[in-house]
Amino acid sequence: MRWFEDFLPLGPQAQGHDDSWGAAAGEISLAEKIAWLLFCLTSMQMVFLQPSIVLLPGERTNLFSPLLCALSLAATIWAAKKGTLTRSRWEFFIILTLTGLLLLSCFLSATPRTNVIRGFALLAPALGGFWGARILLAAPGRQRSFLLLCLAMLAAFVLIGLVSYGINGQITTAMDPKYHSLTTKVMLLWFAPLALLWGPSSQKILGTLLIALSYLLFLFTQLRSAMALPLILGGLAVLFGGMRLKYFLVILLALSAILVYCIRHLPVERTGLQYEPAYYRVENIMFSWHIALKHPLLGIGLLTPREDFLQDYAIKYPYVTREKFRDSLASIKVADNMFLTFMVGVGFPFLLLYSFSLIMLLARLLGTVGATPPVAFIPPLALFLPLAGAFMTFFIYDLLLHPQVCWFFHLLLGLIPLDRK
Repeated sequence: MRWFEDFLPLGPQAQGHDDSWGAAAGEISLAEKIAWLLFCLTSMQMVFLQPSIVLLPGERTNLFSPLLCALSLAATIWAAKKGTLTRSRWEFFIILTLTGLLLLSCFLSATPRTNVIRGFALLAPALGGFWGARILLAAPGRQRSFLLLCLAMLAAFVLIGLVSYGINGQITTAMDPKYHSLTTKVMLLWFAPLALLWGPSSQKILGTLLIALSYLLFLFTQLRSAMALPLILGGLAVLFGGMRLKYFLVILLALSAILVYCIRHLPVERTGLQYEPAYYRVENIMFSWHIALKHPLLGIGLLTPREDFLQDYAIKYPYVTREKFRDSLASIKVADNMFLTFMVGVGFPFLLLYSFSLIMLLARLLGTVGATPPVAFIPPLALFLPLAGAFMTFFIYDLLLHPQVCWFFHLLLGLIPLDRK
């Protein structure tokens, strides 16, 4: 790893930090080695989703990835030093409360088996990613090693996607069956190339190249959100001093022209008011509120069928019939909005507490931007921009129900410094 240490030195961000996890191999316990290995292997499986084994045939939720997350979580807790989990007592209390609310909602729902499986697939990646980052990536040496791994995984993922598109005219779905989870996962992995932009020229070139190739991959998905979000993140980078305005304006002009061209050439059926994602998302705002008022405390379960709630509900959106909306409810199952899904599936207390926690963590992260001396090895803005991008996608997709997105989103949350140095 000597060559990488020369390329990506610890630098001033690491000064004053405990690097006990970067100690000599002889000082690392067996539990720590196993936890670190499982954490890295789980991250690799989350990126490429290979291998993928169906553990429960016929179930909508595939448990293989969540099971790996659970094993990684168990190893992390085993390796944790005394007092590490409860270092921030309010954070520990909130996690326990959210876990309890989710489990109660699953067990008390009309379809407990399906909802318990889905609940496990949500909890395992969230807790595994968060506590893995909090405990295993606490020291700059481990963050540097993980940064290298994520750079390599992102480069390989983008390369496979581009080669697949060049050969078959489409990005392979073997690494992710849904384009919206694929692009959000890539966006979360951007924390690694973004971290390079604060380094010397060689690092900046590599970071810029990886982000540019990733955006090319986004264009091939033809997802408007994936095309537009990087522009918004660029604006946030300017706002918080991470990019010069003149560079952003040049990028904005170039990408805006590309964006207009791509959107204009989307198939007509994907742009109309009767396009399923359009009417489904709009109608679900009112419909989800209708259901949540009937089950405000624990919701109805994340995957409980919702068609029966149409009986006393009047369709509001003028471009969809009751029959068409019912068919969409039967096939999509959730609200295509993470916050509406939590409101209906788990109830108002869970939604409010989880949203409050996200806001507090992101506010804490923003408070470290530009701090002197730096409070962490990974620049805070390199974490904030991918987290902000994912947060915005939660208003149009139920992405935390995808273990690969849930893992990396909460992993980045776990990298937020507990307090300023």
